Amino acid sequence: MAEVYATPTPAAFGMQGPGSCGAVPPAAAGAPSARPVLSVRQVEKVYGNRDSVTRALNNVSFDVMPGEFLGLMGPSGSGKTTLLNCVATIDTATSGHILVDGRDVTGLRSRELAKFRRDELGFVFQDSNLLDTLTGFENVALALTVKGEPAAQVRPKVEAVARRLGVFDVLGRYPYQMSGGQRQRIAAARAIVADPKLVLADEPTGALDSRSATVMLETLCMMNEQMGATIMMVTHDAFAASFASRILFVKDGAVFNEIRRGDAGSAEFFSRIMEVVTFLGGDVRDAG
Repeated sequence: MAEVYATPTPAAFGMQGPGSCGAVPPAAAGAPSARPVLSVRQVEKVYGNRDSVTRALNNVSFDVMPGEFLGLMGPSGSGKTTLLNCVATIDTATSGHILVDGRDVTGLRSRELAKFRRDELGFVFQDSNLLDTLTGFENVALALTVKGEPAAQVRPKVEAVARRLGVFDVLGRYPYQMSGGQRQRIAAARAIVADPKLVLADEPTGALDSRSATVMLETLCMMNEQMGATIMMVTHDAFAASFASRILFVKDGAVFNEIRRGDAGSAEFFSRIMEVVTFLGGDVRDAG
């Protein structure tokens, strides 16, 4: 029997009405000149050998348009994290193609992969993955330093992003001197400071209390709506997913369903998400 969780509703945290977060950008609405930031084409991921085969991804195809905030949900073992890892080039697809800004990354060699991750992707993990021996400023600046940003431009860029994300005051602190929410927002600043084509968020609120989670989700919204970030987020939580503009539900390695926010308010979109979650068995809160 699936476990039942008390999932907070958007109204419980005073979320605003339609358009407050997750509004569909013009490019995502089908502008003819727009090229997808991400194109996943007939991707399959198979583990094992001839005697024991596990098909983690089964002919998955979808696009993510510029400025879109996409959420991925699904039961434990559905393949959503495998899909994120393949897009991130942390894992490799068995077959199919993954294009980021028109470039097929499935055939890149190791040196090219390192440059691709550094220049084109930003990452926000469940645990902030900050370096304990570096201050908040140094953690954010690292994303620019490894990219070869001129030293004179690093400080103004880091401080500008930190001000927008509300963590300017903790730039001089080490991670152990920050709250969990502050660490995650520093991680978000690190993810976007180098202006990546795509930000990948893997359960970004999974280790946070409800209030800090809400602040983090609002931070992702700000990155999306005000800073132009294209975001793909894996989440187990319907409340977190309700901040996105579109949700793909993954089941048994395939895209099972898709819903778009459109003009719906946050509460209405949350209800629509919960309907699909209930149909899936109510177990999307499990990691998978």
